[in-house]
Amino acid sequence: MRKLLSALGVAFAIAAPSLSMAATVTGYMRYTFTQAYAVESTNLQHPDSTPYSDLPVTLICVDHSTQAPFDQTTTFLTEAGGTALKGGSGNAGVAAVHWLLDNYYLTYFKNGTGPQQRAIQYALWEIGNDYNGTVGSINDNAGASRPASGNDVVYPPTHADYPAFVTAYQTLYQAMTTAFATLPSTYRATTLTVDLFNNQDPAKQSMAAIIERAPPNVVPTAVPTITGTTQVGSTVTGTYTYADSNSDIENPSGTLYRFVTSTNSTITGSGDGTVVATGSTGGAASSVNYTLQAADLNRYVYYCVTPAAQTGASPGLEACTLASGPVTNAPPPNVVPTAVPTITGTTQVGSTVTGTYTYADSNSDIENPSGTIYHFVTSTSSTITGSGGGTVVATGSTGGAAGSVPYTLQPADLNKYVYYCVTPAAQTGASPGLEVCTLASGPVTSAAVPQTLTPTPVPSLGQWALMALMSLLALFGMSRVRQRNI
Repeated sequence: MRKLLSALGVAFAIAAPSLSMAATVTGYMRYTFTQAYAVESTNLQHPDSTPYSDLPVTLICVDHSTQAPFDQTTTFLTEAGGTALKGGSGNAGVAAVHWLLDNYYLTYFKNGTGPQQRAIQYALWEIGNDYNGTVGSINDNAGASRPASGNDVVYPPTHADYPAFVTAYQTLYQAMTTAFATLPSTYRATTLTVDLFNNQDPAKQSMAAIIERAPPNVVPTAVPTITGTTQVGSTVTGTYTYADSNSDIENPSGTLYRFVTSTNSTITGSGDGTVVATGSTGGAASSVNYTLQAADLNRYVYYCVTPAAQTGASPGLEACTLASGPVTNAPPPNVVPTAVPTITGTTQVGSTVTGTYTYADSNSDIENPSGTIYHFVTSTSSTITGSGGGTVVATGSTGGAAGSVPYTLQPADLNKYVYYCVTPAAQTGASPGLEVCTLASGPVTSAAVPQTLTPTPVPSLGQWALMALMSLLALFGMSRVRQRNI
């Protein structure tokens, strides 16, 4: 099977050399003696001796400033694209070469007169040297390629065929000016197989290579991209561009996508990983989203697309993006700060109660002292859920958790419960937090009334009572004396 595939690959490359990868080819350039600087090669080969084509290859110069490789062995780089053109036109120049040869090779070069062959040579020089991708750069009397200057070595003004030459090049230059205004840079010849060869000898001309056979219809291609944050819970988006060298229009419902995850940082296709989502793309103008799951953690994410065309060869080969990721856990959400307030002091009218609190933030966001608000609240209820559940008797900025706030209880607070409520604020992150109130303190009582002691009067003796008392004391004293004398 491997030998069969290899043989098929060689045969396909010979039949469709423009589809092979850029590579060097070498062969003998036989001058064909046309009025264009053209050669023919029948033995172009790759370094491994694989033939470039099974048909003769005609090569026409596209560089006016160097020498033509007549009757010599020359090495080229195939599929050189815009690098074979010195005017800086890039893909627009490649499309221009394809358009010119597609429309005028057979009539002007293959079957044309000498003046027509010379005219198509000047047109190719114009594209190769002067065309910069804008219509304004097409000028038959300026730049490196200027046939209107009348100094062509083949058809000078004195030549009998000079008028025919003028008519031929004016026809081509006018046609190019009209066509290039709207020519897409993806245009490719459909009647011939065309390639641009970059001469590996800088002193020799690069050339347009033509095989007189229509290119095979080839499958479309897709270039996918993936964007988004590769975190669990986040969404990644897949998009792609669609191209078909035969201008076959995309089949949106037939183009398939696959989101793939893998522990490998490189894959060659969706089969190298786990397909986590698949379906129809809906066309290159659409995008497809995928939300990363917990199972995708630590894996790389890829977006793979298999393009399909409405006509011609289809589907194309699956193409996958480079790795995105690996997928990480989403950071914890930024949450608001919290406060735990306390209230201390004697709940009597005229006494001072003090409010304090602790501050916390799970994201380590620093407190905003001027933004943290307090409320002293009184209520006849022994429970409240917030400052709205009572009467706010004092409010303001706390100044930060390191400080405290006093409040002196008023007569209006009598028989009510007192609360200290705090709404914390952070300098950064989510803020403010939720208001939190202390448990009830109180209820508030009246101030204690100090007691006044009234002295008890000592009873006094009258005059006669005093005389009687004195007589008794005298008799008692005499009795004591008499007893001592006995």
